[in-house]
Formats: sequence, structure tokens, C-alpha cells
Amino acid sequence: MFKSDHNDPASPCTNTGVLVSGGTQGYCAGATEIYGLFRSTFGWNELFNTKAFSVGPLHNISFEVGADANSENTFLAPAKRDFVAGLQFAFDLPYKGYFNVSPLAYKEINHNAFDQCGLFPGSNIPGVTCLLDGNTDFHTTWAIETNYYMDLGFLPENMQYFSISGRAGWYGPKGDANSLPFLSGVGNLSNATKTELNSEPIRLTFDASKAFAGPKYSHFVDVWVAYRYWQNKFGLDHNASPGVCTVSGVSTNSCTESSLYSGITVKF
Repeated sequence: MFKSDHNDPASPCTNTGVLVSGGTQGYCAGATEIYGLFRSTFGWNELFNTKAFSVGPLHNISFEVGADANSENTFLAPAKRDFVAGLQFAFDLPYKGYFNVSPLAYKEINHNAFDQCGLFPGSNIPGVTCLLDGNTDFHTTWAIETNYYMDLGFLPENMQYFSISGRAGWYGPKGDANSLPFLSGVGNLSNATKTELNSEPIRLTFDASKAFAGPKYSHFVDVWVAYRYWQNKFGLDHNASPGVCTVSGVSTNSCTESSLYSGITVKF
């Protein structure tokens, strides 16, 4: 769950301090977003009762399936639902580490209130100039997801409380950003989606419970710091999505995220 301040306002504000009704001034609470995902694998070594798929650093090959779900109470009211299916190749790293790479098929359905029929005056033709309920049905595309983890076992024994991990996902173009052929390329009202990169390339974790309570309690309490980078968020072209990523040709910095953050993870 992500809780924003007033600079990322909840509905009915369309922008900071601006209501949807004629652009009048208003003061809206910060938005709240909930995002969840799961991935599940079915290992070939286990399915076929063999070790044939463990060769050198290759630990296993698996079938992989998964899904994401998102909801946010902004005016756009995104409600992302996506589904993935493909393979995972799992490799061993030193110090009990691993590196996984997964080529996947990716299908997304989302919501965009700006595209909903009846919001703006003029011709409202469902599926042509507007979307009946604001739901966008994107084309199936490709995705590549990776993740890794490794203890820093090369450190002196009295400092072996640290580990590094990370993830990155690339998601291919999925069609027109608004799923409206009438608007595609017309007056810059809509643009083709671009390859999206959603990543946390590095997270440094300190195993506080192991350090203060011993190996028996390893990873019960972790303190970490991480860096996140998200380019072309939701597939929107950060250089050419008027009204969202750019205004009058100037970037709004809303379609690229670069942030440093920290936190605590507790295992129950």
C-alpha cells in the first residue's frame, strides 16, 4: 500500500489543487494505492522426477504463472489486472544465492477515467472515440522478469549479516495507450505504448535479528535500503504522452520514477 500527500491527489482532483469540474480550484486528500502480485512455479525436475534440468549453474527450469492487481483512488482510477505465463530458468549464485530469469507472455487490462464515454462533450462512440466503462483491453505482449539474491558471505564472519537482492521486469509494447483507434496518432491525443522497465536493481539488507539474537533467528527482522527505477510507467511513453507524461512538450516527471527508500521487514 502506497499513501501519497496532496501533491498526488485523490479524486475528484485531476491535478494538485484542481477539480475535474472546469478546472476549478480544490483541495483533495492524498491518493492511496494498493498493488499486489503473485508468481508460482512448477519445477521440471520435480514434475518429471529427475535431475536432468540441473546442469552446472542451472538449478532448474520451471513453468511459471502469475498475476498482478492494482487499485488507486485518483481521478484516473487505475485498476490494473495482468496475467503472465511462461518459463523460469533458475541459476545458482555463490553464498546460497540465486538468479532467476523468466521469459513470459503478458496480458493486461486497465482503467482510465479520461477515456470513459460521457466525460467530455462531443461525439461519444464506444470503442471508437471513448471507452464505454473506461476499461482498456491491451494486446498480449512479451515480458522478461528477473530477480536475484545473495548473502555477502565473503565478509569476515563477525560481519556476515548482510545480503543483496534485486529484481527487474521488462514489458513490451501493448498497443495504443488508450485502446482507441480513432484517437491513435490524431492530434497527439493518444500514443503507442513503449517498453516498460519496472525495477529495484539493488537492495542491501542487514539481518538485525541474526546480529543481535543469533543464527536461529536469521531474517526474522531485516533492515534494508533500496533503489527503485520505473521507466515508462504503465507503458506510457515518458517523452510523448500529452496530458500525462508531458504538458506542452515539457516532461511532468510522472512517467519515470527514481527513488531511494528504506524499511523494515518482519517475519512472523
